Amino acid sequence: MKSFYTAKELAGLDGMPGTERGVRKMADRDNWPYQSRAGKGGGREYAISSLPEATKDHLHRLVMAAGMKGDTIRNQTADSGHVPLHSADSGHVPLHSLTTGTTPPAPSLTTGGGAKELVKVQALTELKTWQREVFEARLMLYKEFLRLRVAHRTEKAIEKLVGLARIGDLPEYLQRAVILANARRGDERTLSRSMILGWDRAVKAGGEMALAPQPVREQPIPEWAGLFIKCYGMPQKPSLTEAMEALAKILPEGMEMPSYHQVYRFHTQRSRLDRERGRRTGSELKAVRGYRQRDTSDMLPMQVGTCDGYSFKSPVAHPITGNPFNPEICSVADVASRMVLGWSVGLAESAQTVISAVRHAATVSAEKPCGGIFDILYTDNGSGNLANLNTDEVTGIFARIGTTHKTGIPGNPQGRGLIERLNASLWLRAAKKLPTFAGKLMDKSTKREIFLTTNREIKKNGTTTILLTWPQFKTFLDQEVEAYNNRPHSALPKITDPETGLRRYLTPVEAWRLFVANGWKQEEHHLPEQTLEYLFLPRIMRTVRRAKVEFNTNTYYHKSLEHIEGEKVQVGYDIHDAETVQIWTMDGRLFCVAVFDKNKHRYFPLTDQEQAANQRAQRRSQLLQDELVEIENERRGVIEIAPVAERIDFAAQSFRIKADREKLQAEMTAPKAFVTPKEDKEKYLLWKSLDARFGNGEMLAEEEVRFYEYFQKRPAFRAFKEVEENLGKRAEA
Repeated sequence: MKSFYTAKELAGLDGMPGTERGVRKMADRDNWPYQSRAGKGGGREYAISSLPEATKDHLHRLVMAAGMKGDTIRNQTADSGHVPLHSADSGHVPLHSLTTGTTPPAPSLTTGGGAKELVKVQALTELKTWQREVFEARLMLYKEFLRLRVAHRTEKAIEKLVGLARIGDLPEYLQRAVILANARRGDERTLSRSMILGWDRAVKAGGEMALAPQPVREQPIPEWAGLFIKCYGMPQKPSLTEAMEALAKILPEGMEMPSYHQVYRFHTQRSRLDRERGRRTGSELKAVRGYRQRDTSDMLPMQVGTCDGYSFKSPVAHPITGNPFNPEICSVADVASRMVLGWSVGLAESAQTVISAVRHAATVSAEKPCGGIFDILYTDNGSGNLANLNTDEVTGIFARIGTTHKTGIPGNPQGRGLIERLNASLWLRAAKKLPTFAGKLMDKSTKREIFLTTNREIKKNGTTTILLTWPQFKTFLDQEVEAYNNRPHSALPKITDPETGLRRYLTPVEAWRLFVANGWKQEEHHLPEQTLEYLFLPRIMRTVRRAKVEFNTNTYYHKSLEHIEGEKVQVGYDIHDAETVQIWTMDGRLFCVAVFDKNKHRYFPLTDQEQAANQRAQRRSQLLQDELVEIENERRGVIEIAPVAERIDFAAQSFRIKADREKLQAEMTAPKAFVTPKEDKEKYLLWKSLDARFGNGEMLAEEEVRFYEYFQKRPAFRAFKEVEENLGKRAEA
């Protein structure tokens, strides 16, 4: 509010004549103090303190109205010179300028009683939300008090502001500020004389920031707090009530037991992280802590790949037994393009599954144009990834193909969020498409019904149509990977879709092609098929003894090994074919191919897969035997059986002799064990006969299934198949 007004501005206001001439006559008659008006035209400006009370009130109402509308008083008068609300001349300081640097320090404020109380004046950035709201409300009301004090005495200005607030005649924004400025509960509170005088003293002593309310004093930590935290912070995750019950048992004598309300108040004032300490550890605790996100925007394809295993959440038919089981999937993804380049599936997590997935990622063909050898492969610390078969510095697959193997920190899955997210968006999403989905999100009743129906069909018919067969499952996975690679990925840049014109994320396939278009050469990461063939054969270190090496209880012989007697060599073997092994020198040269000679344990060579199957069967058999012993012990309980004299039952002995004779005859008439031919031609003919039996719906034995799936992947099979097809075409011509 201005201190001086012209006759033109005062004409027509309450208590004033309607014309400028009448205002000037009243001023001369009552001898109003004035000052010369600056600017063109000159004239006089009269002091507001000499105006009638009705005129002062009218001016005050106009100032408040201008504050609500953000306009000037009587804006139709261009040269009125009135200062709008919140202008620089009004003395108002914008809130954003109230910083520590602009607020004068106030080491102490004088209280009403004359004593000095040390009160810290906080900076605006230190205020909590409720403190800032109260501060802004008080500042608006204090500025209104300053405007009134320009026209009235201090007491009169306070009386008018308090009176308008009590009857609710202040502008709406100021009336709301009255409630906030009290910083107390209830909507009936209003302004008082002591409140406004207190604000005035505070501003004079510490600046406008002194209007901010002081923070609530923090309560001292109760003496029982440490014991309660110990009882509550247990990995069993006790409730608040259970923790209090445990607290009552360990509370020292003389320490008062807190009430539930006291414990609850203390507990809720602690941060979420502090509340979870002890209740969560390792990766669970890290899930509520901050993390650093890794940036992959500057990477190129094949620089870094990530690999992980995943237990498929929907059972499928076992390839040998036909019973339901959850297979283990291993996937390899490129970090830069987010593209899944390789995957494999096995009966359980193993080094062979990892090798197969990495081999698939390295393979490039007309059907699979994307792939290659990674510079770095990032995995977790699983047994399949850390097996010597993969990580040995000399014989390991990673060292031989030139890939640097890196592992994450144990117990820190957040560090491998990229592949963990892939598992959820690819494999979990795929599992949900099957009726046999058995994840946490599946309805329990439906899951149980499908489980019982599947078991009933298998017991009755030996098979079920609900479960996917092994070939169907692999085809299903291949289709899901193809769909994932062609689906927009939110971690990739956005583009404008050429068909729809809408903005969307790139797909992994599009990202890969974009890298190629920008000059990246994927051929630098490719290896010939023949090179991959021998590089990916697993190797193991052995010592030559009398021209022989031993592996998997098999003995392999080659005469030239006599020349390196006692030296260490690398033995390269095919997990599907135990007839021969490759002998490599320690400097990486192929020395010879040793052939299965004599085996002290088996007449036929034992492949790596067969040995693993035998070991797995032995472990399962041992578990069942242990369970039978436990059941028998429970049945017997504490009953003691007295020893009795042995009595021979000749009838029973005769029955057992007859049963043994029948068993021996059955073994003699049983079909011979499956034998893999040595010649490739014989193997191809055997495969054709198995294929015919399989096509007629005949069930194949375990060894036959293994040979059937293995041989059709071999180069010899492709060669015979191609020759047969060419001969057929010539015959037709």
